[in-house]
Amino acid sequence: MAATGMMAAIAWYAQEKSVTIAEFNAAYASIPLTGILLAMLFDYGLDTGKLYNRMLGRGKSGLSKLVFAFGAVFVFFMMFTWLLAGTITLNLAAVTPATLVASALVALIVLLPNTGTSEWLLWLWIAETIVTGGAYLTILPAISLFQMAVATLLGGGALG
Repeated sequence: MAATGMMAAIAWYAQEKSVTIAEFNAAYASIPLTGILLAMLFDYGLDTGKLYNRMLGRGKSGLSKLVFAFGAVFVFFMMFTWLLAGTITLNLAAVTPATLVASALVALIVLLPNTGTSEWLLWLWIAETIVTGGAYLTILPAISLFQMAVATLLGGGALG
């Protein structure tokens, strides 16, 4: 039921912001391959219960695990938004609607049950990469912790 609500929210947002398929293709194809692999690993951990059991311990209530899943997926959504936008920002209005839709789709697939043992995220990424002619192909994200540290030390801050 929650997944259906999230799907409806993503579809509504995409409609309201007039996100085209071409914009979505570009946004999803620009996710680095390592990000897709990380999402698949996270999805596997959620679906097999290993991540829940490690974080919450065995014997916890189903509600606790559900709250943890939504919280973890929200953090994952924000991480993917950051990876796609290329900047750390607390202002989601500065991020393109297509980026938010692509990030939300990844978070939704991670949250959906019984997707952790399939490669939906990877197959979609391969399809989007083919459709865009490899124009956005990235293996590793262009995030440099050294550059962020230098910018912070020089007073530029790491949040912009």
